Amino acid sequence: MRDKILREFETVEESIGWAEEAFSELQAVMSDFFKGDIATIFNEFDPDTGENVQKIKFTGQIPKSFRRKATEALTSARHSFDQAIYASSVIVPRRPSKSVYYPWAQTPTDVDRLLNSRPIDQRLWDTIRLHQPYGTSDAYPGGNDLIRSLATIANNKHTVGLSIQAHIASTKFPDITAEHVESFAMLTPRWDPRKNEAELMRWKGDVKTNGEYDFSFVICLKDPKLTELVEIGFALNSFMSKAKEVCESLKARCLEIAG
Repeated sequence: MRDKILREFETVEESIGWAEEAFSELQAVMSDFFKGDIATIFNEFDPDTGENVQKIKFTGQIPKSFRRKATEALTSARHSFDQAIYASSVIVPRRPSKSVYYPWAQTPTDVDRLLNSRPIDQRLWDTIRLHQPYGTSDAYPGGNDLIRSLATIANNKHTVGLSIQAHIASTKFPDITAEHVESFAMLTPRWDPRKNEAELMRWKGDVKTNGEYDFSFVICLKDPKLTELVEIGFALNSFMSKAKEVCESLKARCLEIAG
């Protein structure tokens, strides 16, 4: 039985491996992309305030392959959750005639409802509950909004809505000299996703910069199901880590049951 259990979980581990490979490919193309000429610094006059404004504008075109690789990583990891549940059914005398799905739920009570309604061996229920496959709420402890939202996004298999944007992670300003200055403000860049730009400084007078800015960009996911923009590496790593945890814990529980 032990060998049979290990063989069953090989498919789960393969899906997680595919997700990790897709993510590694995404990281490689993102690294190459950011080495290119992707942003420009320019000045413009704001007639409403009478100030000069210096801005950074993102001019690079984010390749469509970023979305494809992110989607591949997300959906491959998502499949592994269902595969882990099905692989676990090897411990029962009669396996389900069709796929059994991981109980993504709305609340802890909803998890119990799904476990009762699906052909999942009761000896696995506590292991599944430990992963808290639901979002957070003031009504109960635990849950994970990011993991739950990503699972929902990935479940919409034909229209995975990943709108990828660039955001400034850090900024190093050059030396600045000013003369006859009436006003001056060095700003924390706040990205305008519509214009793909951010303001750096505002001033009235004679201001010059000596040197170059140093910006660090990150790629974020944006989807209506996410409450905020989330850095793509953090999001995918979190989801793949949870997929691994589910796989390993269910495999270990099955081996324990098998003795």
